[in-house]
Amino acid sequence: MMIHDELKDEINSIPLLTMELPKTLTRFVVVGGNYNISLSFLVNFINLQELEISFDFSECIESFEKLQDAIFPQLQILIIKYSCPRLEFLVKFLKNNGKILKKIHIDVNHCDSEDSINSLNLTIAKYCPNIRKLSTGFSDKDLETLKILFNNCQYLESIKFWCGGKFLNEKEALETVLKYSKNIYEIIVQYQFDLKFELLPSELESFFIDWKKRLPQKPLSFVIIDSEFCKNRLDKNVENMKIIETYTKLGVVKNFDYS
Repeated sequence: MMIHDELKDEINSIPLLTMELPKTLTRFVVVGGNYNISLSFLVNFINLQELEISFDFSECIESFEKLQDAIFPQLQILIIKYSCPRLEFLVKFLKNNGKILKKIHIDVNHCDSEDSINSLNLTIAKYCPNIRKLSTGFSDKDLETLKILFNNCQYLESIKFWCGGKFLNEKEALETVLKYSKNIYEIIVQYQFDLKFELLPSELESFFIDWKKRLPQKPLSFVIIDSEFCKNRLDKNVENMKIIETYTKLGVVKNFDYS
């Protein structure tokens, strides 16, 4: 089921409309745009397995407060795009619903502060031990938190980092995955702003050499998501691209994609 901001004329009627929906719904998508849609009606859908919420502005997602005490015993996928709820609401929600979550996507670039981001990631590490796929961000001061997450979330297979600006640089992200993760086979890098330090070709090659030695051996899926605000990302270096091509041919990299 999807509720979209294009239905703005019916927004005030959403609680009434949802009363007609079966409580057996397993997927719900709320695209709020810049409208303040109350989320309180969602607490009735206790069979949800996937919940996706997107609002353009943090002021519009204040109603996430209504979900902080909700229990969704079958929820496996949580996606929050574009705006981030207030930390205390999100932390409580994850405490209540994190145990069986398999996928978490939160656009932390819109969180209030680096401390908020770190607290959120520590909450995920503590209360979401079974996640397989994580999309979040770590500031360049919070490498220890990333290590804790890898130690606690042993089933994690895919991680998406924000890089640049206040977030980790590429070298920090890749080295930490290499040293502390157990089952990661997909790394996605989403660029935010220019990097403080560029990834050198020698550093990238060293990463692939060490990745090849990992046991059990798993070919790496490596994805780069472009940003117009980042001019010094790794794929802008011709030598880096040659190294990626070499290790793709060797089978160390199974899939490389950038856009």
